[in-house]
Amino acid sequence: METVKIISIIVAVVVVTICCFVAFMTTLLRESSSKSSPYSFSRCQLWLWTLIICPAFVLNWGFKNTNLPQINQTSLILLGITIGIGLTAGIVSATQKASAKPTTLLKSNSTTTQGFWIDILLDDNGQFSVGRLQNLLFTLIYITIYVSLFFKGRMEYPSFDETAYVLMGISSGGYLIGKGMNK
Repeated sequence: METVKIISIIVAVVVVTICCFVAFMTTLLRESSSKSSPYSFSRCQLWLWTLIICPAFVLNWGFKNTNLPQINQTSLILLGITIGIGLTAGIVSATQKASAKPTTLLKSNSTTTQGFWIDILLDDNGQFSVGRLQNLLFTLIYITIYVSLFFKGRMEYPSFDETAYVLMGISSGGYLIGKGMNK
């Protein structure tokens, strides 16, 4: 195996290790800086795509583009969508916190987690959210497709078509609208 390929594998493993270490040892995936606060759906989604695309970037460089690292439009759009969701969800949460009455129970104000899956599938009022479930399922489906196509193509980035982005946008929009409607 060539030196660049070995280096790219090592760097990809280090990137995954760092991403996992930071996520599990800090409050990166939580609603607030407390280790017992609920998990944030949008932060977890952004972390997942980062966990997938960053090592893919390094492996693509090592196996396909040894001169200069490259990234494709699909990867940038996927990261852009999740960054947009994260920022919008953060703005909605901050607005809700600022305008909430002291008696209003918002999950983002909660100090206690109910467990990872419950936290990310319940809305800010503690109700099961179909929008969150749908967004989670499509995220997991597209991550599976992305990873399988990446390795099937021998470290080449997959390209999704416009309908995939529309579906992800609709699913993400449903989650954000549901989040915005919680009071």
